Amino acid sequence: MTGCRSWRPVFRQGKSFRYQTAPLRQRQRNRTKLIAINMSMLRSRRVFCNCKKYILATDNDPSGQALRQDLVRLLGPARCYFVEWPAGIKDANEFLVRHGPTELRMFLGEDVREWPVTGLYGLFDIPDPAPIEIWRPGFPKWESKLAFAPTMVSVVTGHPGHGKTTLMMQLWYQICRDYGLKAAVASFETRAKPHHQRNIRQFMYGRLERDLSDQERAHADRWNHDHFRWIIHPNRKPSLKFILDMAEVAIVREGARALLIDPWNKLESDRPNDMRETDFIGQSLDELMDFSRDFNVHVQILAHPAKMDSQLRGKRPALEDISGSKHWDNKPDLGLCIYRPNTFENGERRTEADLYVLKSRFDELGHPCRLALDYDLNEGRFKSVD
Repeated sequence: MTGCRSWRPVFRQGKSFRYQTAPLRQRQRNRTKLIAINMSMLRSRRVFCNCKKYILATDNDPSGQALRQDLVRLLGPARCYFVEWPAGIKDANEFLVRHGPTELRMFLGEDVREWPVTGLYGLFDIPDPAPIEIWRPGFPKWESKLAFAPTMVSVVTGHPGHGKTTLMMQLWYQICRDYGLKAAVASFETRAKPHHQRNIRQFMYGRLERDLSDQERAHADRWNHDHFRWIIHPNRKPSLKFILDMAEVAIVREGARALLIDPWNKLESDRPNDMRETDFIGQSLDELMDFSRDFNVHVQILAHPAKMDSQLRGKRPALEDISGSKHWDNKPDLGLCIYRPNTFENGERRTEADLYVLKSRFDELGHPCRLALDYDLNEGRFKSVD
């Protein structure tokens, strides 16, 4: 120990624990002293405050190994080192008797190992991650501007009636079509039948539902059945736990690669009474991010902005405007907003819309930009006019 004047082995009997440590003297840093430490000394830790290295040379038996684990917890792993006694030697005393103090000092000074820790690595110790699997949304002009990927979470906002649900379902239809994927959809404001059913028919053929033949409708419905799973709560009171349970079934049984929650505001909150809303949302987003990584899926959440006064109503909302928490802006990997400057003008319906990429955590997912769209009333689907 730092400050010791001499070196000699000390073995005390009774309730003390035998403990060996390596001193770092200013003049002779390689000198080692074996000292016995009782538990009151360990708990205070003040006696060790000047030590830069602790060598744990406990007995080579289950009791000694358990003591070593306890010492690491008490002293902290950063400065802990340990020794593994040679075969046939149980402890320091037996090594001393067989080989003498000089060999023991050399062994404790040279044959020590750093205590292993979990969570701290050098670059070459980190395994190479799998490359990000990119899903393009189906509009060629958006090639480098927007993409989705498994293990990621995206959040989409926009004023009610601006087309969040229709546009996102069209994008996921195009992704599932182009990449052969399946998706689980929890849609609480737009029903699977007849609304999503009609939209997918129109997405597929580019004509209004009324203009499709029975054969075309049946083909679109079959494709819908093969590629989408609809999460519907029997009592229309879904919670996040219910959605994740059903999504896990869709992933494991059906091979779903994406989960859509539309909208977040319709979920039944199971927030504890003593938890703030912002903390609950942050915790829920963390849970969704873990879910996306654990099951290798993309999770997308559609969320309405908080109630806005008439002055702000005419402006594009930001992620931080979503009701409940700033976490909507901080935590997602991808943030989007659908905004229509005008829905009516001079008594006529306007169909122009803009999709804003507000946030992209990774370059592979795109970059902040504005993507121009137009809703074709004759085809029942959006077109890129970017």
